[in-house]
Amino acid sequence: MKSYFRFLSRNKLYTLINVVGLVVSLMFIILLGDYTWRQFTIDSWHKHTDQIVLIGSQDNFFMWPQAATDIKAMCPEVEQTCCVMSQSGKIKYGDRVVEDGDDKSTIMLADSTFFNFFDYELTQGNKRYALDKPDKCVITERLAKRLFGDKNPMGESIQITGERHVRIGHDDPYDSTLVYTVSAIAKDFDHTVLPNETQIIVSMQRYPQVMGYQLENYTAAYGPNGVSKVFFMLHPGTSLDSKKSVIADYLDKNYYGKWKATELTFTSLKDIMFAPQNNGAGMQKGDKTRLHILLAAVLAILFFAISNYINLTVANTGFRAKEMATRKLFGSSQKDISLKLIAESTLMVAVSFAIGLALAFALQDEAIDLFKGKIDLAGDFSLGTVSVSIAFILLVGIISGIMPSWQISRFQPIDIVKGSFRYRSKMVLSKIFIILQNVVTVVMLTSALVIWLQLNHLIHAPLGYNTEHLFVINAPDGKHQTVRNLLEKMPFVEKIGRFEKTSLATGSCSMQSVTRNDKLVILYLLDLDKTAYDLYGFKKKKDYGQTSDGYYLTEETMRQMEYTDTTTQTVWNKPIAGVLNDIHRINVLQGVDPFVIQFKDSFNYPSFLVKTNGDKQAKAAFIDMLKEQGVAEADMEWYVQPLEENIAKTFEDQQNTLKIISLFTIVAIVISVMGFIGMSLFFIRQRQKEIGIRKIMGSTSHEVMALMLRTFCAPLLVSFVIAIPLSWYVMTDWLSNFSYRISLSPWIFAVTCAFALLVAVLSVSIQIIKAVRTNPVESIKTE
Repeated sequence: MKSYFRFLSRNKLYTLINVVGLVVSLMFIILLGDYTWRQFTIDSWHKHTDQIVLIGSQDNFFMWPQAATDIKAMCPEVEQTCCVMSQSGKIKYGDRVVEDGDDKSTIMLADSTFFNFFDYELTQGNKRYALDKPDKCVITERLAKRLFGDKNPMGESIQITGERHVRIGHDDPYDSTLVYTVSAIAKDFDHTVLPNETQIIVSMQRYPQVMGYQLENYTAAYGPNGVSKVFFMLHPGTSLDSKKSVIADYLDKNYYGKWKATELTFTSLKDIMFAPQNNGAGMQKGDKTRLHILLAAVLAILFFAISNYINLTVANTGFRAKEMATRKLFGSSQKDISLKLIAESTLMVAVSFAIGLALAFALQDEAIDLFKGKIDLAGDFSLGTVSVSIAFILLVGIISGIMPSWQISRFQPIDIVKGSFRYRSKMVLSKIFIILQNVVTVVMLTSALVIWLQLNHLIHAPLGYNTEHLFVINAPDGKHQTVRNLLEKMPFVEKIGRFEKTSLATGSCSMQSVTRNDKLVILYLLDLDKTAYDLYGFKKKKDYGQTSDGYYLTEETMRQMEYTDTTTQTVWNKPIAGVLNDIHRINVLQGVDPFVIQFKDSFNYPSFLVKTNGDKQAKAAFIDMLKEQGVAEADMEWYVQPLEENIAKTFEDQQNTLKIISLFTIVAIVISVMGFIGMSLFFIRQRQKEIGIRKIMGSTSHEVMALMLRTFCAPLLVSFVIAIPLSWYVMTDWLSNFSYRISLSPWIFAVTCAFALLVAVLSVSIQIIKAVRTNPVESIKTE
């Protein structure tokens, strides 16, 4: 290996390009490998995985706890049931309190059968008795450390106070100060679809005390942290498909909504992660589209790195030919030389893998945020992962070393001895790799540009109301007038309207169910004053004349209620004041919602709709003002809501996809540029004499430079012919997932191809300019 290290030290640019490219690509491969393995093997480690299914509809997994027993009784295929629901809240022991916020499902409500279904490991306690009484609880090791330190928690009493979400119009008769006894300690949840942030499991029998209300048959079984879920453990070899009609008929007669056998689903435990019904509330959610994008991007970068290595190694074989020929003269066979070159490439990959692994550990947290899924390199370290890593290093090393070994096998030792060796290459393989690299680059550039355009198209899509420079500002109890006075004094505030009930472009809404011609219709209610109405900018389709108690209905309301142009009264015996154009409550992809809007002059608990002049400091000023009124930082997201920002947040998945594509596109371009620079150096080495002769024969520097650029860039033009239709196909397929989308204009492909060409030209121009400016005599001497 001494000769190889000597070669690397003498060719620092070659070494830098190969190591950097391989390190970056292998770092992403390591991170993605762990991420992918976790996604596709989620919950596969439970003993009864193949017997466990989750009941739901085609839209959601919600199911009432009280329905579980009845369904089991009518289905002999069901061995046992387990209801599960997640909740946030406070967990208290003495003066120690654990509270992780509303978005953290720290409390899991579960039936006593929970540990019969799932094989979560207990470090103390007995699974059979862990939840056999309503006042027992199981805590995780993380919570045990936080609450008890080094003290043994078994038998200790703790208090749980759930985040109360009492329904409007309902009293809260439930005592939330009940005490629980620690009956077992479980390992922290990991590699499971159930919330990994779970810190305590308590009896489902007490869920009204934790949540603040009972899940009634006539309402959906939702909680603030997700739905109530019912798992069934089936007898081995059985299925519930034949019982769909029976179960759907039972649900339709006894519970909220319309249930049909064709819409009833039973999802295997292993499939819940990627199921369309999984909205990520109260469960871990996987995204196969994101996974496929990540896989494609990382493989593209790995291809860039390997192709650069092969390209540069083959290009530099001429400079190692004498060494290899000498080895042949001293008795080395072609097989020995091939194995040596493969060993060298494997060593290069192994070193790069080690550095990439260190970087992967360092950037693990950032990758978790980017990939939207858990990665635990240290926790997943095992004999299996080591074996896979070694096999991968050998595979990449062999692939990278085969081509250079074949190239060198063409050289004859006698040519070296006679001194007649001259290395020439038509760079056919290099040109092929350059074409393929540029095809991938153009596709990735086009994807990033199209996703960015589509995202902006969605965010600024017409929703049926205005959002520009509008804020919803809520006031603390008893301080509405104070907050209004402070808002009026702010120089950037132009108008202030008031409203109650449903807040557009936010999650806050007020709904009322109405039965119309035996059909259940859910209507959104919005009361507002004239200023708020004008700020929203609703468009009237018909105006029957405003009355003090009249309602404005949207077109969708008219359709769902089956009202006609001659209908003058609503189901509440109130006059219809007019019909408004359709409204998308949240964003353009979520369809139109049926609204009932009423003008009011007085409000009990008004929210303010504030129009600013576009001052970018407005949000910060609103936050500072409300802090002075005693609003906590943790609650500020509800008190200050910019409409445009809220709409943008609903497209987080698309924004994350854009971030992923953009990151990998930049990395691919950098690796590609490094490859271009390395290849241009070899290209100029080969054509130094030609450049010198052309200049001696009268060609100008500009003419020679243009010729060199034209020769080098010809493969790029071929790549555009391939990349444009491929990009069009890929992005047309992606855009087909959106009901409201942009059209693929020719200028998109023109811009990305022009940018890719510019990057390539700038990458090679430095070496070409340097060669063209060299004295022709020196070039001929060199040759």
